Amino acid sequence: MKQSPTRSVRDRRPLAAVAVIAWVAISPWVWGFADSRPAVANHVFLVLGFGPLAVMIAVLRPAAVVTILGGIWLALSPWLLGYAPDHAAWLNELVAGGLLAVLGTAAAGIGAPLWSRLRDARRRPTVAAGDAATLGPARSDQ
Repeated sequence: MKQSPTRSVRDRRPLAAVAVIAWVAISPWVWGFADSRPAVANHVFLVLGFGPLAVMIAVLRPAAVVTILGGIWLALSPWLLGYAPDHAAWLNELVAGGLLAVLGTAAAGIGAPLWSRLRDARRRPTVAAGDAATLGPARSDQ
């Protein structure tokens, strides 16, 4: 019997981060807040500054940590730069910034101990009611 070669699973977090950065690049024109100079300047800065780092989040932990900070900045920037009255702008920034922060957190392994404990808890065997008979007869004479 011939075994199929094992395929290594590629980390798709950098691809997802690049997709979020690409969305950040075009979102002011898609959502119609391109007339706000602070918003466009913020997006240009973010794409040029964090775009290259987003590609490296899987291999460089510092790049992942800086991407987390960029996501937090993006989420808070409408209020800090003064274009929060535009509902589409702050909602877009909040979602895209949250996605960047979550991707950076996952790539940096910050939540890894919690996830490994949860995964191990699910894999532990439990004794079901039907399996209690296999453990041995219950002694009722005591």
